[in-house]
Amino acid sequence: MKKNYSLMLCSFFIFFSALMSGQEDKKVNAKIQSKIMEGQINLKAAVTNNTAIYKELNYLLISIKKGSDGNLSNNQQSGKFSVNPNETKVLSEINVNLEKKDALKAFLYIKDEETKPLVAKDSLEINNDSFKKKVGKIEDDVVFELRGLTIDETKSKVGKDFYDLFYLQYSQLPDKSNSAVTISELPGRGTNGQINIEMDDKVVYSFMTNPNEDYLKEQLVSSLKYIKEFNAKKNLIKNEFIY
Repeated sequence: MKKNYSLMLCSFFIFFSALMSGQEDKKVNAKIQSKIMEGQINLKAAVTNNTAIYKELNYLLISIKKGSDGNLSNNQQSGKFSVNPNETKVLSEINVNLEKKDALKAFLYIKDEETKPLVAKDSLEINNDSFKKKVGKIEDDVVFELRGLTIDETKSKVGKDFYDLFYLQYSQLPDKSNSAVTISELPGRGTNGQINIEMDDKVVYSFMTNPNEDYLKEQLVSSLKYIKEFNAKKNLIKNEFIY
């Protein structure tokens, strides 16, 4: 009888643990809401907090489109947000021109603002077979890592010119980083601004803007050099933990 009681008690705890684990997975839900209109798709990033706790989180919404001509384009929105207990909130939305033969992939990631782990994610695919190997595989166990993806957050014509130079060169490299590369621009004194090359939320290289084409090409070479060094250090650290 005592043995049967212990067995029942053990079974109860196993069942209870499994139940709690299932609830844990559903504490925060991420959802990409989509609505297709004529020649366009509207994507909304939504999150639901199923807990009784106020939460501060980060989100990243990315869309990648392949046109019928084979060209790739991407759009990205990110930021911090808070969500009340048992609240559903729409965080942002993206409108993408989408013809019948175009392909689209969209990804939504939610991570904890304080501890940084991924807490929820969702994805959406349209005409996925058209991508083939054009867009790198999303690694399920790595947060925000997209092979070969570049994100344009420049604001001026000079910034856009540099981004176009960078994209053309970087997209042709055989060995691209698993991390997305963000080209951002900050205002500076007078007419000058600052271009930042960011990976994994770190600025790996920055320079002051200058419309001179030769100058931008020099900065492109330096940017690719520092990206290569950043990836080498990242891989070295990663390999140190492989036994």
